[in-house]
Amino acid sequence: MMHSDITSRPTYRALEPDLAGSKHLLVIEGETLLTGRLEALTDTFAPVNDKLHTWLVGAPTASSGPGKVWHLEKLVDVLDLFACATRDYGMGDRLYVQGTEPFLWSVTTAASIIGFGPNQVQLHHAGSLRRRVWCTHCHTLTENVTASIVPCAGCGRHLLVRDHFSRRLGAFMGVMIDAEAPGAIPAIEEAFA
Repeated sequence: MMHSDITSRPTYRALEPDLAGSKHLLVIEGETLLTGRLEALTDTFAPVNDKLHTWLVGAPTASSGPGKVWHLEKLVDVLDLFACATRDYGMGDRLYVQGTEPFLWSVTTAASIIGFGPNQVQLHHAGSLRRRVWCTHCHTLTENVTASIVPCAGCGRHLLVRDHFSRRLGAFMGVMIDAEAPGAIPAIEEAFA
C-alpha cells in the first residue's frame, strides 16, 4: 500500500463486497490481473456472485471471473458503458474498481456522473505507480508519468510532480521546477514505475 504524509493523497484498501448492496459492479483494469489474480477476486465476491457484473478492461478474452463478465477493449469503453448504464444502477448499488491510479479516478469520475456517491465506491490500487499530472500553469493533463520531473504535454514547462492529489481531476499537481531559476533543472528520477 502506498503511503504519503500529504493528506490529499488517497489511501486504498483491498476490495470487499458490501452485502447491503443491491447490485454490484466490479471494474478491473486488465494489466493489474498480473498483480491481483482474478481467482482471488472470485473467492472474495462469492457472497454476491448472483448480483455481480464484472467488466475486464484490456484483459484477454479467455479470462473468466465472478458473475457476468464483460470484456472491454479500453477505458473509453467503460466510460461509454457508464453513459448507457444510468437506468441500470441506483442508490443501493455498489462499485468496486481495481487498477492503476489514473484508471481508478477515470472510472470514479464517470461513475459520479451517473450518480454513484463516494460511499458506494471502493478503490483498490494495483499495477503500475505511473501518474496523471495536471499542470498548474496551462491546466493540461500529462498521462503515464513515471519520473519526478516531466515536461508538460501542453506548455512544455518542466514540472515537478508533487504528491498533492486532486480527486476531482484524478491527477497529481505539477508545478514549474525552474520558475525562480530558469534552466536550473535538477536530475530527473524514475520514481513512479
